[in-house]
Order: sequence, then structure tokens, then C-alpha cells
Amino acid sequence: MKSFAIATTFCTLASALPSSLAPWAVQAPPQPGTQMYQFQAKSSVTAVNNQWLALKTGSTQYTLANTQAAGTKFFTGPYKSTGTNAIFNADDTRQVALQGTSNVLLNVVDVTNPRTDTIPEGTLMEWATFTMDGAVLGVNDGSTLKNRSFVAIQGTGGYSVAFYDGASTTTTPINLIQLSIVKTT
Repeated sequence: MKSFAIATTFCTLASALPSSLAPWAVQAPPQPGTQMYQFQAKSSVTAVNNQWLALKTGSTQYTLANTQAAGTKFFTGPYKSTGTNAIFNADDTRQVALQGTSNVLLNVVDVTNPRTDTIPEGTLMEWATFTMDGAVLGVNDGSTLKNRSFVAIQGTGGYSVAFYDGASTTTTPINLIQLSIVKTT
């Protein structure tokens, strides 16, 4: 829970800033020439290996898609005070976030204009805590847990993606994945 308290503090500070001070204050599509990225799952589990992070129309939960063409394209905005990144989908009002009712598994979701005062009661959420070291997507929210990982969770319509704390027991069957960063246009 310590990691969530730190992440909540970070998100509270980020959302409390006047919009003119937020590093992603201009709400618009990316400028021409902005580096775009896609995220490809790497895993020892054949069913999820080489799949692409995607957002189905009308959904807020990220899933895995079979083809790169079906994968979502993202761009980033640095949060300099923490050395992390906000990851945006389509425009800078839509961010990738981690959300759930327990810090054991946080779903990878699409959120519009995230702020701490709009998080539903009983829900944990963090955003702008992503790292891109070594061409691998990571999370730096102050947690001291060492084995945290993105995971694929099989559902009726395919695999959804979440972030696992790496230490807690979960009854949800998970497949560990690494999200490799692929530069695209």
C-alpha cells in the first residue's frame, strides 16, 4: 500500500496544478513530427507473445491484438520532476492509466483528463508514472517491490492487460508479459 500512497500523492500533486503548469496542459492531437510508439507484448506464453497493446472502439480497457495494424499508437509527455512519462492515446486529453480496486492487479485503461477528484470511491488509479528505459515500458511510482510486471489476463473476448504487484497472491490466472516499445509513425 506504500506504493499506492506515493502514487496517489504524485497524482494529487499533478492534478492540483493549475492547467498552465501541468506538463500536458495543451489539449490537442500530437504535433506533426511527434514520435509515436506502439507496445508489443513479449512472453514465454505463445498465445500472448508478439501481440500488440490495443484499445477496442467503445472500450476503456486495453487488450492485446494479433496485428501491429490493430495496435494503438501512443505519444508521451515527460513529467520532469519524477523522470516519468504520461502516455497519451490520440490526443493529450486521453492518458493510459493503471486502475483497480486492489494494488495487486491494476488494469491498463484509457482515461480522459484524469484527476484525483474524479476517481470513483474505492478505486486506485495512477497515471504519468511510466518509464521507457531500455525500450521496455515500466512503472516508477515509488514502490519498492522488485518483481512487478505487466500481465495478460484471458477473458471471453481475448486478453486484457493489467499491472501485477509481483508479490501478492491472486486468484486471477495471469500471464507475465513485457511491453516492448516500438517506434512508429
